[in-house]
Amino acid sequence: MSELNPRQEKFVHEYIKTLNVTQSAIKAGYSPQSAHVQGSRLLKNEKVSKYIKEQKEEYMDESVLTAKELLHILTNAATGDETETKEVIVKQGDFVENPDTGRKILVYSERVEMVEVPIKASDHLKARDLLGKYHKIFTDKVDINAPVPLFIDVTGSSYEEQQEAFKEIDEKYPNSLRIIDDIGRFEE
Repeated sequence: MSELNPRQEKFVHEYIKTLNVTQSAIKAGYSPQSAHVQGSRLLKNEKVSKYIKEQKEEYMDESVLTAKELLHILTNAATGDETETKEVIVKQGDFVENPDTGRKILVYSERVEMVEVPIKASDHLKARDLLGKYHKIFTDKVDINAPVPLFIDVTGSSYEEQQEAFKEIDEKYPNSLRIIDDIGRFEE
């Protein structure tokens, strides 16, 4: 439990919901005339700010989807098991007797109903695409097969040393491109 009094706790819970200092202070029981000042003071209070941070972290831990939950929802969407709720206007006609004429007339009444409908085909495809990317099925494979240039400085070495170095390089890097610097360096 926190080290705050009940009014401070109420302020914290209201503030986390609305992020409105004045309204949170009023709902916590502080005077409307001094609510903004009291709320500002509470936010500067070390214990209150620490409790706000703890409560925010707890709320985030409870409300954020885990990777497993997200994959479950995507799988349901990809297979067509996911639905969405839509408002539908339902018209219903009834025959009612007109009291003046005695004849029956058709009277329509409308009402709004909430109906569960399957998600759109484009949403199915998007979910399948995201699952494919997650499982690395649709990754683009690029094969880069190019020789690696090797820069070799042979200044100051004899012809035999150069040939021996080239032989070692050919064994170690058989498909490499050799760029040989045999001009030498200028010394100032």
